[in-house]
Amino acid sequence: MKILFSLYAMGRMEFVWGEDCLEFKPERWISDRGTIKHEPSYKFFAFNAGPRTCLGKEVSFTQMKAVLATIIHNYNVRVVEGHPVVPNASIILYMKHGLKVRVANRWI
Repeated sequence: MKILFSLYAMGRMEFVWGEDCLEFKPERWISDRGTIKHEPSYKFFAFNAGPRTCLGKEVSFTQMKAVLATIIHNYNVRVVEGHPVVPNASIILYMKHGLKVRVANRWI
């Protein structure tokens, strides 16, 4: 039997993430001591879990953190007003209309 999971739906399920599952709350990933809070791999299924976890998971997380830290440090990034932010329902999750943003150099 084959089962297909919707990563989009799993990321918004109240019984998995709680009553505030639809709210953008970065603090949900930070503990009271200010450290990163561990969440089981089975709750974030994009890299699979258990013995079949993606081999590149840690490398991709490290790269993502380095790129985001550089962007946040050097630029102001704002979503273009009125742009529809809608995910495309597919196996690979991406934005239906892209994500249009305005990027301004923070240091000019």
